Amino acid sequence: MDGIVRRSIEPGAPPGTLAGRAPVGEEALHFTLVEYAADTVEVEEAATVERCKFHLATPEKTWIDVAGRASAQMLNALGDAFHLHPLALEDVFHSHQRPKLDIYDQQGFIVLNDPVYVDGEIKPRQVSIFFGENYVISFHDADEDIFRPVRERVLRTGSRLRRKGIDYLVYALVDLVVDRKFPVIEKVSAQLESLEDEALDRPTSATLKRIHEARRALMAFHRIQWAERETVLSLMRPEVPFVIKETRTYMRDCFDHTVAVMELIESYRDMANGLMEVYLMDTSNRMNEVMKTLAIITAFFMPLSFLTGIYGMNFETETGNMPELKWPFGYVYFWCMVAVIVISLFLWMKRKRWF
Repeated sequence: MDGIVRRSIEPGAPPGTLAGRAPVGEEALHFTLVEYAADTVEVEEAATVERCKFHLATPEKTWIDVAGRASAQMLNALGDAFHLHPLALEDVFHSHQRPKLDIYDQQGFIVLNDPVYVDGEIKPRQVSIFFGENYVISFHDADEDIFRPVRERVLRTGSRLRRKGIDYLVYALVDLVVDRKFPVIEKVSAQLESLEDEALDRPTSATLKRIHEARRALMAFHRIQWAERETVLSLMRPEVPFVIKETRTYMRDCFDHTVAVMELIESYRDMANGLMEVYLMDTSNRMNEVMKTLAIITAFFMPLSFLTGIYGMNFETETGNMPELKWPFGYVYFWCMVAVIVISLFLWMKRKRWF
């Protein structure tokens, strides 16, 4: 079920324990090293841990992007090489953490989420960002290179990313992760529009299932975005190290984007709830039409059943049989009476606008 996190780490284990996931070899990781200054930039694809460790100690600004899921051994090696806090490494290892900001000694740690909308479900994908005085180390589980747009901006001569400090790179990465939710929202919106047309036309039980799936997806999305909004708000606080006042101004714009995403999610949640009401209303209306039809049929046949019941008794009395049974044209009279009753009921119901 979407949104459920299962961790196999034993209760009472020491903080920073990296256990509970099948190990993935080092070959599953892809290191991209970017070292840049105002007038120079160097990008090294498929870099090694040793190369990254060397560049981390240089005076230029260094960005190390790690794509893929690391084993416990690899994360421990990365932690030793880059002096990453073990509690933060535990959060990287056990993915699907809620978005947050943690501050350690001379190091900040950000957890974000880059969800995708697949088969009517929100699939969370964690993004982790370490940052210090002159370095950023990012981790993400996605197969795609989600940070390529930022890397291309770094490569441009005279770009703001080159001229600004390392905190501006942190802002650019956070802003990209936030903005990547807008295409996801568009997919959810397209799904809801399709469901709206279906619910207003001829909804089926499959429609109800898809509406439930959309509601669950939006609930999961809302949980992610709520925590992420608070995380971006935390980055704007003056006590966050290495983030200067000018960059906090840009962070406000990023915060506005998180609020916009939140508002869209809430509006689509209302829309999904409205679709549920439309489906239930349509079901109720169809049931009412069925009951109305059956009631009309019953109304027509009740007096007819009454007549046939009386004249079907064939009682014999002391004075003879029922007098009407001896009439020469009794059968014709009976059908004339039936026709008069049916026509009278029809005209009465028509006048009452029951049809």
